[in-house]
Amino acid sequence: MRDPEAPSLVRLPEHVVLEILARVPGVADLFRCAAARKRWRDLVTEPSFLRRRWPEGACHCSSLVGFLGRERRQGGEGPPGSSFVRAPWSVLGPGRPLLGSFVPGAAGLLDDRVVPLASHRGALLVRFGAEAEAEAEAESGPAVDRLAVCNLLSGACHVLPPLRCDWFFDYFGTSAHAVLTGADCCPDDGQRQALDPASFKVLVVGVSDDRRRYVLRTFSSGEPGWSAPSECFDPVERGIFGPFKRRSAVVSHGTAHWVLWDLVKFHVLDVNAANRHASLQELQTPPPAGDLALYESPHLSVAPNKAATLSSLCLSSQDPQVEIWTRQDGGKGSDEDCGGDWRRDRVVEMTPEQNQIVDRPRCMCTGDRSGTLLITDRCRCMYILHLESGAMEEVTDHLRGLRDYKTAMAVEIDWPAFFVCRLLGGKAHV
Repeated sequence: MRDPEAPSLVRLPEHVVLEILARVPGVADLFRCAAARKRWRDLVTEPSFLRRRWPEGACHCSSLVGFLGRERRQGGEGPPGSSFVRAPWSVLGPGRPLLGSFVPGAAGLLDDRVVPLASHRGALLVRFGAEAEAEAEAESGPAVDRLAVCNLLSGACHVLPPLRCDWFFDYFGTSAHAVLTGADCCPDDGQRQALDPASFKVLVVGVSDDRRRYVLRTFSSGEPGWSAPSECFDPVERGIFGPFKRRSAVVSHGTAHWVLWDLVKFHVLDVNAANRHASLQELQTPPPAGDLALYESPHLSVAPNKAATLSSLCLSSQDPQVEIWTRQDGGKGSDEDCGGDWRRDRVVEMTPEQNQIVDRPRCMCTGDRSGTLLITDRCRCMYILHLESGAMEEVTDHLRGLRDYKTAMAVEIDWPAFFVCRLLGGKAHV
């Protein structure tokens, strides 16, 4: 039995308890503390405490949970499956599955053949039902895309209504996806606080049924079905027939951004989720025409600051460095087909660990909130590059199984939103 005269943490002054909670090292440990007592929960979910723990405008490595990608079956047998590998410092312990840990409702619904399509701030868009999809495609009839949104913040899994589209809709990298949270689509801070944390919006861009235009279809939580297709742009008129370089969009200020290639130059497609306006702008960053061997295809990224600046990351294969170009309008886009000039903001010198030789590096994906790049090289080694310092760490053995650089995406969690959603939303368990 505890000595009744012994000091109790419950009786400590509030400012002392706050200091103790602020020094709890791990995210999972802090969550367990907050879930243990109502008083601690109230202190931890205070906006001032969350801003102190995760300062706004700064990169936080703890936001990076891991990486998702497609994994080829050994020996080429069977369709490719999805692969999740945890980051070296991930809050998930070894062997803990991503969906099983954060979205228990997805168990039994989504198997290991789901295709990850987009990830943003804890919302994960996946395609499932691969066998049914393959049968529909084989018949050359209208295909049915089965999509689901897994909300890692609330733990909910939302199966979307079937999306019917022509088989050419997803031919040769001609489709792209984005998932936005309710906060992304709400510019007013006061209204954002009143939003349902599980609300979301899905954008799908692909080729129209007549195969002459790129069209946009959207689905919002709470709506009965998909929107009618609206035109994004005419590839003949714009002279852009190349594929999307990355199918998963980056998101800033309620706008989704993708990179397109016309076999000579790169372009940025901006789609405003609120009014569905689409605009195209030439990406005025390396590589210049005829110099493709010196630079890897640019990757878009969004700074974690309040301005949510849209940047293009250009990885040099000649020098161990990353050029960061920023768009001068803050990434908001405009109603015209130009979103602002691009300017080279800074150069990050890559600093490999001792005795490491990175041969022709290639970017697999970016982690905006964590400020990281996942890089592979010609020898199929993998590294995590920290953009703030340029430090690199080899993670080849840790990320074994994640080999398809074209489909890899970072899975990041907005921890302040996670704490508020789970602790104040009646789902205080992990």
